This record gives sequence, C-alpha cells and structure tokens, in this order.
Amino acid sequence: MNNDNEEIVLGSGDFYATEYSNTIPDDATIEVDANNFGHTKGGASIEYKPTVYEATDDSNKVLKRIITKEECTLKCGTMSINFTNIAKMAPSTLSDDNTKHEKVLKIGGKTTLDNYLLRFVHTKDDDTKLRVTMIGNATSGFTFQFNPDKETTLEPTFSALSQDDGTLIEFRDGYVAAATN
Repeated sequence: MNNDNEEIVLGSGDFYATEYSNTIPDDATIEVDANNFGHTKGGASIEYKPTVYEATDDSNKVLKRIITKEECTLKCGTMSINFTNIAKMAPSTLSDDNTKHEKVLKIGGKTTLDNYLLRFVHTKDDDTKLRVTMIGNATSGFTFQFNPDKETTLEPTFSALSQDDGTLIEFRDGYVAAATN
C-alpha cells in the first residue's frame, strides 16, 4: 500500500442494500444490479460520532477520556422510485395486487426494523474501488418530495449496528499493486 501519497477523491458512487443474514458475502455477491439501491443523487455521507466521558480532577485537569457510546450513520440520496428499496427504509409490507396490476407498499404497523447489509462503492480514477460497508437499518424515516421542475429524490439515513467485534463501519481502499521486476 502506498501510504506516502494522499488521494483526492472526487465523485459519487453506487449504493447497494440487501437483507443481512449474519454473514458478509464477497464483493461480487453484494455489488449486483438486484441489490443496487437506485441511481445515486446528491452523493453519500458517512458520520461517525463518539460520546466521550472525561474524568477530571477538582482543578478541571482532564485525567482520562473514555468512549461511552458510538454512532455511525450512512446517508445516500437516490432518484429511483423502487418500492422494494423504499420498503427497506421503514417498517413495511410490500405486495402485488395482480388484479389491479399494482404494487402495494404499506408503511407502519410494525415494531421492529429489518437489518441490512449496506455498501457504498466509489470507483477511483485508476479504476480501483473505495468500499464502505456497514450493517444497519433506516432509523430516520424518509421524505418524498414531488417537485414540478426536479426529479423526486429520497435520502434515507441508515444507522449502524455493532458487529460481533464491535465494528460499526468498514472502509476498504483498493490500490494498484506496485510493479515487480
């Protein structure tokens, strides 16, 4: 890995979401059209936020800091209207009414959130990939906004769940291998 060069990453990427089944499959299994959340609009953002407790003495000298809570969220805007993906953003049921030729999405009435494997992939200028992976669920709802002069967009916020080893989010940065003589 080339640690002495800093990269400037420009551009958006592709967002994938699939039900989480207690294992993270390989990239080729995750990054398929069936798991693509839709055409990305507005990019993606990742936020990591620790809650820190400071132990101080009577003169306000900080003697120790510990992390008491960690939060990580992933937001990714999309401009694709796909009921299967919208169902991933809220407790819902999705069905087909074959007599009316309609998909029916009913939101609400459930008390648990399903867990999803989420992956954001940015392809860099050298065609290597920067991958961000987390297990989470949508915790902030969503807004449908129908504008007369713009495409309808959705921007769900997914909150990370801790994996067995405590990991909230994983970044994997591909690089071009050094040539060998």
